[in-house]
Amino acid sequence: MKYGKMVGAAVAAAGLSVSISACQGTSSSAPSTAAVATSSASNAQPAQSVAPVQADLARCHTGDLSARLGSQAQVQVNEQGELGAAGIHYNLPLIFTNNSAHACVMSGFPGVDLIGPGAPYSLPRTGTPASVTLAPGASAHSTIYYIDPSGSAPAGETASLWIPTHLEVTPPNETTQLSVPWGVGDPVDNADKASGSVAAHITPVETGE
Repeated sequence: MKYGKMVGAAVAAAGLSVSISACQGTSSSAPSTAAVATSSASNAQPAQSVAPVQADLARCHTGDLSARLGSQAQVQVNEQGELGAAGIHYNLPLIFTNNSAHACVMSGFPGVDLIGPGAPYSLPRTGTPASVTLAPGASAHSTIYYIDPSGSAPAGETASLWIPTHLEVTPPNETTQLSVPWGVGDPVDNADKASGSVAAHITPVETGE
């Protein structure tokens, strides 16, 4: 009986030792497993993403555009205001078309020089500028206000009236020009080149033709 008890006690002690070792083994491996899991979870988190911000559209460059004159329209003298009472008054659209494959923005006044005999006639600017976005193939326009003086010119002077041959047009905020034929053929009162009186002007760019 004493031998049996000793054997039983030894077996029990061995079992307790194995149980303790197993617990210690589990305990020692747990931090390593947790560390790996934490590292994996950290690596799996996506980086902070920022919503893309659409860049402002570029302005329309001269190379993007073509220019032409539209159809003139005769208007009442009082619609032209400061242009005076003499002659026949016309509005004439100067049309810009975006020939590029991208949208662009026009804002402000074009520079318009009427070219004819003698010095060019640089048109004064009148109006409030605004921005116009042009999709590919779309058009915008400025309006040329001018007076044809042939109806009020003294006899014998009609042959000497000033008739432009073409326009040199600089799109807003550009330095390169477009050449546009003066297809309407009318003489233009260019008196303000010398006297300072306003006989024509150009408005800012606006939408449409």
